[in-house]
Amino acid sequence: MFQQELLDGASFDGNKYLDFYSINDGSNLVIQGRALPFADTDFVPLGYRTTISGEFTISIEEADGNLTNQAVYLEDKKMGGTYDLRSGNYKFTTEAGTFADRFVLRYTNKSLGTNDIPDVQAGVIISVRDKVIRIQAANDVIKDVYIFDVSGKLLYSKKNIGQAELQISNLKSSNQVLLVKAILANDFIENAKIIF
Repeated sequence: MFQQELLDGASFDGNKYLDFYSINDGSNLVIQGRALPFADTDFVPLGYRTTISGEFTISIEEADGNLTNQAVYLEDKKMGGTYDLRSGNYKFTTEAGTFADRFVLRYTNKSLGTNDIPDVQAGVIISVRDKVIRIQAANDVIKDVYIFDVSGKLLYSKKNIGQAELQISNLKSSNQVLLVKAILANDFIENAKIIF
């Protein structure tokens, strides 16, 4: 019987400025063996420790085996988005400290699907027409709206809106994919991908 723990490599926290690792059963690992067969529903919690506040980048340098042609997504729980690491690097800002629950590595992301039919039952419609982003809430009022580019950079935010509809026409962007996060007063969150 093969034990995947034999492949694990513990983090020695050797860099005094930064340590980035995966987490399994309370252990911080720089190498983590995963069970076979590969399942795209698997996910890997990631953590980091930094003594430096500022901007950092997460990217895929190389992939082999099952991951050669596999989609790889990074979920940023703090920013509330999921980003395709195959399409580019993910930049984020952080304060100094230890963060064990901000990031999750995933292999599927249904929220970035290509279905352009709005989810009316959820009560939120996010659409674009003539360079105007329109967000409509059917069952509640909109509390907060955030718009990010695919690298995770915050392009727009508005808080305490208190209305059932919001139109955004002054956003500086051209022909790119944007991620829109709308939060209703009842704390329901709708994430959508748009081309703007």
